Amino acid sequence: MKKVTAILFSVLLLFPCRAFSEPSAVVKRPTKIRVLRPAANAELPKIRPVPFNAPEIKEFVTPKGIKVWLVEEKDAPLISASVLFRGGSASDPERLTGLTELAVSLLDEGAGPYDAEEFQEIKAQKGIDISFNADADSVTASLTTLPEYKEEAFDLFRLSLTKPRFDRKAVKRVKEQMYAVIEARKGRPEAMAQKRWNRLIFKGHPYSRILPERDGVEAVGRSNLKRFVKTRFAKDNIVVSVAGNISEKELIPLLDGALGGLPEESAVLPVPAFSPERKAGIDVLTMAIPQSATIFGHKGIARDDPDFYSALVMMHVFGSGGMSSRLFNAVREKKGLAYSVGATLSVRHGAPMIIGAAASENSKLAEAVDVIKNEWRKMAEEGPTEKELRDAKTYLTGSFPLTFSSTPALANYLTRMQYFGLPKDYLQKRNALIEAVTLDDAKKTAKRIMHPESLFFVVVGKPANL
Repeated sequence: MKKVTAILFSVLLLFPCRAFSEPSAVVKRPTKIRVLRPAANAELPKIRPVPFNAPEIKEFVTPKGIKVWLVEEKDAPLISASVLFRGGSASDPERLTGLTELAVSLLDEGAGPYDAEEFQEIKAQKGIDISFNADADSVTASLTTLPEYKEEAFDLFRLSLTKPRFDRKAVKRVKEQMYAVIEARKGRPEAMAQKRWNRLIFKGHPYSRILPERDGVEAVGRSNLKRFVKTRFAKDNIVVSVAGNISEKELIPLLDGALGGLPEESAVLPVPAFSPERKAGIDVLTMAIPQSATIFGHKGIARDDPDFYSALVMMHVFGSGGMSSRLFNAVREKKGLAYSVGATLSVRHGAPMIIGAAASENSKLAEAVDVIKNEWRKMAEEGPTEKELRDAKTYLTGSFPLTFSSTPALANYLTRMQYFGLPKDYLQKRNALIEAVTLDDAKKTAKRIMHPESLFFVVVGKPANL
């Protein structure tokens, strides 16, 4: 299916790791995983850091007022553009939940003189990739093309952003796809946990209704979709980055041709800041299924907070480091209580949070919750160990170059840098900011941002003893 599931788990967004996003919790059958670990007190072999030469970022403004960051890579085989428009599903009118998701799913379903089949055929013949996605706070548009087809690619990009057709046949088909996803969500505990979490944590706030509802999707007409394009896509609302085999001189006319005709001002519904405040507790939504899913967490730390990097390293130790994290070790490896478990920083502009997810058999979920609570308290009180801190910093700095393994990934990263207000030299400074985190910093930050007294769980399933 196309993009219609793109924002189901948009709350789990993390800025600088994993291309700015975290995977959602998935309930699945248990598998036999054997984790090989060194003997107690054993030292891991020394790893030689991979050299990382941060690319040069050029910043300029086109004659038609489009500000852009460009990384020119003459040896690259592709050109990639990443465009972000502020305002996502949280900016949808209350009666039109699903408007943003429906709109972005239709932007490449025919545009200008081309119907859906013709549009897709041109893309396929030229090897052009154009895609659109949305989360609670933004819409992103991505373009990747071979240099020899750059004119055709940027013109298709222009048409999809300024003249999408929203043909009745395509609208009906994509709506039917969305209805199927909405209906399927009712039988998936992790999806229902996400929906209930949003409603309980963000009660009364637009973030409480970012998941599409059938009534909202049904209410969206072609006039709403056309208004969406006219009011969301504008020059005052745009962030643009390009990477690959193209020069500034070549890029300027292409960008002005594709984006220069956008309106000067947008009309996005503002999303007010929100500080989730809830006492510790457990909310259970009963479903007659053999497995339970839980989402848990509390308010977090903003991306521009001075302690952000301490928090990033500490959370890698605690929950976002995969099989090396404390939560995985305590809940999955030692006790076998969950199929999946983790926690991370969510740095959404309006409501930063620490949020985690786990999935388990009904008979084991209650014990898993107890272990998570205990580990949360221990991290708040004690912080990480010196070895945990060192290993986390080694991973976070050593894996950083992998973020730029492709031109689309690089263009997307540059756009997120701009979105979060980071300077152009961030790529050169980022690893030093990680390395500068001391054990005392991490312990103080853990004490500051880990709040066991506010740790709230939403559970969906039929867990025993909860």
